[in-house]
Parts: sequence; C-alpha cells; structure tokens
Amino acid sequence: MIKLLKFDGHWLVAEVEEIPGTELGDPDCVLKYACEVNEDGALPFPPYSDDTELVVRSENITILSEPSAMFSALYYDLKGKREE
Repeated sequence: MIKLLKFDGHWLVAEVEEIPGTELGDPDCVLKYACEVNEDGALPFPPYSDDTELVVRSENITILSEPSAMFSALYYDLKGKREE
C-alpha cells in the first residue's frame, strides 16, 4: 500500500515496507518507487538516481498518512513509466 510521508524534509509518496528483525538504529524500512510531490506534480526520488528501492530508518519519517486521490494517481503514473 502506498503512503504519503515526510522524509528528511521531503514530501514523498511511496510503497512502504517494514524490514523485520533489524537492530535498533539500523535501516528498518524500504521505500519502493518513491516520488517527491509538491503542488506542481511528482518527480522520482532521489533525484539523479535510477534506484527504485531505498532502505531508510523509520526515525527519519516524521509524518505517515494516506495520499490524496490526485497524488495516488500521479504516483501510479510515474511508477508505470519507471517500470517500462
């Protein structure tokens, strides 16, 4: 399921998966096909990279919620283009 999240000062829409059995302080989440979103649309995140899976620490995620229908649609459109 995709989520809207604030990660290290960036608003992202991504599939979020927990990594079970991690040690305290280790990366414990995977963000798949992350897109940075703003009023103008969505762009792949991180910029300048073709990576589609980012391993991060959940402590760097400060807000986690459901994205609006508009940003969900933008996410799936951008994800489809990256999978081609």
